[in-house]
Amino acid sequence: MRITPRWMAVFVVTVFFGGILLSIALGEWTTKNTKEPLKFTKGESAGEYNPADIRGSYTFGDVSRLFEIPLEDLAIAFRISGSDIAAVSLKTLEEKFAYLDVEVGTGSVKLFVALYKGYPYDLSTEDAFLLPEAVKLIKQKTSLSQEQLDYLDIFTVSEEAGFVAPEVQEEAQPANSDHGAEDYKIAGKTTFQNLLDWGVTQEDIEKIIARPMPSLNLLIKDFATAEGLSFSTLKEQLQALVDAVK
Repeated sequence: MRITPRWMAVFVVTVFFGGILLSIALGEWTTKNTKEPLKFTKGESAGEYNPADIRGSYTFGDVSRLFEIPLEDLAIAFRISGSDIAAVSLKTLEEKFAYLDVEVGTGSVKLFVALYKGYPYDLSTEDAFLLPEAVKLIKQKTSLSQEQLDYLDIFTVSEEAGFVAPEVQEEAQPANSDHGAEDYKIAGKTTFQNLLDWGVTQEDIEKIIARPMPSLNLLIKDFATAEGLSFSTLKEQLQALVDAVK
C-alpha cells in the first residue's frame, strides 16, 4: 500500500501529539524548569540533592527550599539585604562582588551548601571563595575535615584584601593622590587594556592566555568565564606580569 504525502503528514502529527498526551497522562510531561538538581546516588548522602548541580538561574529561595537551609543563614553568608531575599538570583553574585580581587559567585554557593550540610564535594573542581561570615556559619553547623579546613584557610575572602565596596574606596581616596601599588592589582573590573596601560606587553599576555589578544575592553574575569578558565588562577598568572613591571 502506498502512503501519500498527505496521509504521511497526518500520521506524523498524530504520533507527535499522541506522545505528548500520553506523557501528560503518565505525569511525565512538563513545560517548565522544575529547578531540581541531581541527587547523590551512593554513599551516606544517597537520595539527597547534590550541591554541585546548583545553577546560576536558581534563586536563594530555591536553594533554601531544596537544601533546607534558612534564608537568614544564606543572607548572612552572602551579604544579601532586602525584604525579598528568596527572589535574589545566584547569578547576580558575580556582579555584586565584582570589585573583589577574587570571584564570589555560584561556585561559592555550591561550596557553602555542601560544607554547611556536610555533603561530599570535590574541592578540586573550581576555585570557590567564601566570605568570612559564610565560613563562620559552616564551622558552627558542622565539623570539617583537615582538608576542608586547609581549603578554607586559602579560599576565604580576607578583609585586608580590599573587601570594601567601590563607592567607599572612592570616598576614602584623597583627590590627586599618587598611584600606589594597590592601584595595579587585578580585580573583577580589570580589563586587558588596563594590563597594557600598566606596562605589560601584548606578547606576554598572549603567552599566559594561550590565545590571541581579545578585545581590549573585555574584562579579564569575563574572558576567563567565557573560555572555561579559572579566574583566580589566570589572575595570579597575569598579576605576576604586572608585578614584574611595577
